[in-house]
Formats: sequence, structure tokens, C-alpha cells
Amino acid sequence: MTIWKAFLVLLLASYPAAAAPLAYVSNERAGTVTVIDTATQKGLYTLRVGHRPRGIQVSPDGSRVYVALSDTARNDQGDGDAIVAFDPKRPRIVARYDGGTDPEQFAVSPDSKRLYSSNEDAGTASVTDATTKKVIASLIVGIEPEGVAISPDGRWVYVTAETSNTVSVIDTKKNEVVASFLVDPRPRAAAFSPDGRRAYVTAEIGGSVSVVDVARHEVIKTIDLPGARPVGVVVSPDSKLVYVANGHGNSVAVIDAAASRLVATIPVGRRPWGIAITPDGRKVYTANGVSNDVSVIDTATRKVVATIKAGAGAWGVAIGR
Repeated sequence: MTIWKAFLVLLLASYPAAAAPLAYVSNERAGTVTVIDTATQKGLYTLRVGHRPRGIQVSPDGSRVYVALSDTARNDQGDGDAIVAFDPKRPRIVARYDGGTDPEQFAVSPDSKRLYSSNEDAGTASVTDATTKKVIASLIVGIEPEGVAISPDGRWVYVTAETSNTVSVIDTKKNEVVASFLVDPRPRAAAFSPDGRRAYVTAEIGGSVSVVDVARHEVIKTIDLPGARPVGVVVSPDSKLVYVANGHGNSVAVIDAAASRLVATIPVGRRPWGIAITPDGRKVYTANGVSNDVSVIDTATRKVVATIKAGAGAWGVAIGR
């Protein structure tokens, strides 16, 4: 172990068990992950993970951070295509999973036994067994799939497809696509409400968010966001508010879920893409890919209270528990 790594291990070990959660930011161009303390809004360390990291998720128990990597070879699974996991308490990669070709975004099942990945170049979604680290199913979805979200009960996975403007519904019990529905042009991401009743799908070109009845897998409302280019989306822990990263709009939209209407727009860094919320609902974090930083929003005042330096091409953000 190098002196630097030994220092990091001691630093992380010094945090009490009840410390605030950490935020993890994937930096697409830098090939790194920036780790942030949400109590101090300071960067703790940066971990090099390799090829083009984009999608990033934390395991339900917080013991692992997963990152989707992809190389430059299209329509061919190369050495750089994988989902890797690292231990947040020790800055090193501890596992590597097959996620099919060009995995972009993915979801982790509530029991951590499965990973569901979008394979953008292949038009498929891969289901990976976390024990064997191998793909056990490859499912045909829409054209250029991107966003992946799993319902709180682990039953449904939604996969958005930016070219066919569809959302494919995977039944996780059957490992089959059982439904598909249309949304506005270029859907980028999806998020389920914590109560499991609704899902929200962003449409970058459409400038809108589709509200989906999960029981029927049916769009019941479309919310227009004037001047926005919606990409990332997250729902508050109480399911009352939806926060949307507006990409080239350089802002975050706040939607009242019950009223299905825009209630605020908050300026942030340049080209916010990934977005995440703390477990207590008090802070929202955006990964800003052009300004290469992270904006921290206080949800009570709806103002940016901190800006934290990240790596080149900050893309995704996830928060532990």
C-alpha cells in the first residue's frame, strides 16, 4: 500500500459510523470518481476507474459503489466495457461485472443480486448476476437505450430509449420485456417515486417530463418545462417533489408531484446531467459536465449553497446512506 492510500484509509476510518452520507460523482472525460462528504461539502478523494465512467449507483446497504464503464469500440464488447465496484472505505476497485456492450446507465436490485444495464450501441438491456458477475439475460429494448430505473419493490425495470422514444418495461421475475410505451422525444432518464406509485421520464428534445402510472405502465400526464433540456431526474424521499436536471438549460426544475406542475427553477452549474438527493431530502446534488463541478441545492431555500470541484466531464452522481 502506498503512503497516499494508507493516509486515505486512515482518513476514512476516522469518520464516525453516524457520519453524513458520501456523494460519488463519475467524471466521464477524466476517467475518475470524485468522493464528497455531504456534511462539509468537501471532496475527500478521487479514484481512477478507467474508461469513460458514466452511470453510477450505490448498493442498498452502502457497502459498494458501482460505476458503468465503456470504451470507444462501438457494437463490440471490448476490455473497457464493464461495471466495476469499489469499496468506499478503501479507495480501490474490488469487483468487475459483465454488463454487455457499451453500458451507460444501470440499476441495482434492492437485494443487490442483480444489475440491469442499458447497452446503447446494441439496443439491448443486460441482466447481470452479481454472484457470478456474468450476464444471464440480454433483452431487446428500444433504439439507443439509455436510462435505467428499478421500482422500490424490485419488480419492474424501466429502460428509456432515446431514438425510438420508448420506455421498455422489464418484469424482473420473468427476466422479460412485458410492455413498452411512448414518451416525448429523446427520453434520457427515469425515476420511480419511493412509494412506487409513479415513475417520471425526462425527454430532452421534448422539453418535458412524463408522469407514469406504474400499476398500468401508462403515461397519465406530461409536464412541459419551457426552455429546459431535461436529462437526470430524482424524486424526494416523501414522493412529493421531483427534481430534474435541465442539461443545457443550466438549471434544475422542481415539480410538485401531486399537482404535476413546475413550481421552481434553480440556476446551477453548466450542463447538469446526473442528479441525486440525500436520504433526508435536504440537499440535491447535480453533476455539471461543462463547468466540471457539483452544485449543492438546499431544498428548503431552493438555492445553491455550495459548488464543489469535480473532474472533467462530471456526468453522474449517487449518494450513499
